[in-house]
Amino acid sequence: MSDEQIDTIIGDDIHFRGKLKFSNSLKIKGNFKGTIETTGRLVIGDTGEVEADIQTGTLEVEGALKGNISAHQKVSIRKTGKVLGDVRTPDLEIESGAKFSGNSAM
Repeated sequence: MSDEQIDTIIGDDIHFRGKLKFSNSLKIKGNFKGTIETTGRLVIGDTGEVEADIQTGTLEVEGALKGNISAHQKVSIRKTGKVLGDVRTPDLEIESGAKFSGNSAM
């Protein structure tokens, strides 16, 4: 997904702690620690480092994620993605080369 299709981007020079709530689309290129709640789309960019429990509609991981995921629609772990945590989603896609350590429930 190109950056032009994303509503909000947290840049790679940003370090953020707290609770994120949004309804459209967000791409994290920087560091985030906390919790994320959305009904929309979350993308963790290839430079993104996230430590959070996530509730989302869809999630695309290109960077590093440590935390548990609950997605209503789909989770995609790209070849550059690293996920450490449990995943609950009806549709899980893991590309060749991606790293996933945890449990999945579908």
